[in-house]
Amino acid sequence: MSENREIYDITIIGGGPVGLFAAFYAGLRGVSVKIIESLSELGGQPAVLYPEKMVYDVAGFPGITAADLTENLIKQLDRFKDNTAICLKEEVKTFEKDGDIFTIDTNKGQHFSRAIVIACGNGAFAPRTLGLEGEELYADNNLFYNVHKLDQFAGKNVVICGGGDSAVDWANHLDGLAKSVTIVHRRDAFRAHEHSVEVLKNSNVNILTPYVPYELSGDGQFAKSLTVQKVKSDETVELPLDALIVSFGFSTSNKT
Repeated sequence: MSENREIYDITIIGGGPVGLFAAFYAGLRGVSVKIIESLSELGGQPAVLYPEKMVYDVAGFPGITAADLTENLIKQLDRFKDNTAICLKEEVKTFEKDGDIFTIDTNKGQHFSRAIVIACGNGAFAPRTLGLEGEELYADNNLFYNVHKLDQFAGKNVVICGGGDSAVDWANHLDGLAKSVTIVHRRDAFRAHEHSVEVLKNSNVNILTPYVPYELSGDGQFAKSLTVQKVKSDETVELPLDALIVSFGFSTSNKT
């Protein structure tokens, strides 16, 4: 355990978009700031899970990729780099206040601060899986829980499982880039934004609802097909594929 006795005015737990902007705003007020981030990079969930996904609900931007948003936030903070400390791959375990100073315990040591901003979002996260036998064999080969580069799916037959914003957005983005796109959702109605769903329904994407994943087949290295079963029915459909995107969301370690 290391210990740095330097006391910062504000320590921000979490280096995602909110944490980065909070650090920038603190810099505007002329105070010293420390960011503690559990991941190996800044940007949080958008940067790690969907860097190439377009984000449409940021003020002042008609549309911006998560990667560009992260880059802009880091550039914005850079003007205060002399008064900002960044600690990566460091997870906060506990903190307590003694007088006017907080002591923050992490997996690497202790930090001291006059104030704390908690901006850790959903905490540490892990993808929700299909729950099918042999799934782990294909993870990161041609089975993906998050997408970093769209062009890796060019000219391929892509199957997407999920019904939320990410699943629908990926289907819309890949329509026309991939050879074919099929989206599978366990309900008749999608949970994504209405406009995105409307775009999906007017696209060339093959929509299968209500179906659930039933069996995953492959050669032990690459998945070759996904069999899906209609809800409340014995009817099954086998979907040949070159790539499979599972977009069931993520579980979090944050219990607050």
